[in-house]
Amino acid sequence: MVRKNFSGPSAARTRGGFTLVELLVVIIIISILAAIAVPAVMRATASAQNARIKTEIDMLHQAIMLYKNEYGSFPPCVDLPSGAVDKHIRRIFPRMSGSVDPTTTSGIRPDTSLLMWGSGYNTDNPTNPLAAGPHKKFFDFDTSRVTSNQYAAPSKPNSPYIYIDAAHYASYDKFATAPLGPFGGVYYPHRVPLKTSPTDFTTTTLPYANPDTFQILSAGRDEKFGTDDDLSNFWPGTRKDYIDSLK
Repeated sequence: MVRKNFSGPSAARTRGGFTLVELLVVIIIISILAAIAVPAVMRATASAQNARIKTEIDMLHQAIMLYKNEYGSFPPCVDLPSGAVDKHIRRIFPRMSGSVDPTTTSGIRPDTSLLMWGSGYNTDNPTNPLAAGPHKKFFDFDTSRVTSNQYAAPSKPNSPYIYIDAAHYASYDKFATAPLGPFGGVYYPHRVPLKTSPTDFTTTTLPYANPDTFQILSAGRDEKFGTDDDLSNFWPGTRKDYIDSLK
């Protein structure tokens, strides 16, 4: 019986690589899978970042609530009327000598006050509770995100958290008054829109969100206030999630 030799040219051709058509099919399949996967990954990343910011907002909310439970009132987000900060601290520490440094009070704004009040006081020094030394803190700030007395959201260096206490809502309401802070949604408190007009935050007859406490705001992933991904301590998710829930 004659053995067949399978090592000839025809066998080599049989073991050849992919054809051009096969390569094109593979490329098309990979492209389709990428088109499906990339948006899903981006959405998952966005959701994770939003969740991280929202979790921190909730922690900051609890810190201010602890402050109020400890000292009897919410801290002011600005020294208004003039001397309000000095009066606030002096009520807590009646043995305090002198007055609060004017450079301290003038620097208290909605974008800086969370760091000021959350850092607490040197309770071992009741005559100078703002002095250096161990402070009774209400929040453990990540110092790598502190710049110019502002506390930025995670991975968002240009997006400091905003705190406005209810006593100063009217002062920062750009729709009802000439606001103290800048426009662009940074320093104004949000109102609760109606279901019939879920995107209308400008009607001055609508009630403020958190009317008796305070608002904490974050510009979200795009670092721009007044957009869909804004986060707060009165929306369960993003601003868009909240608006969509009203429709």
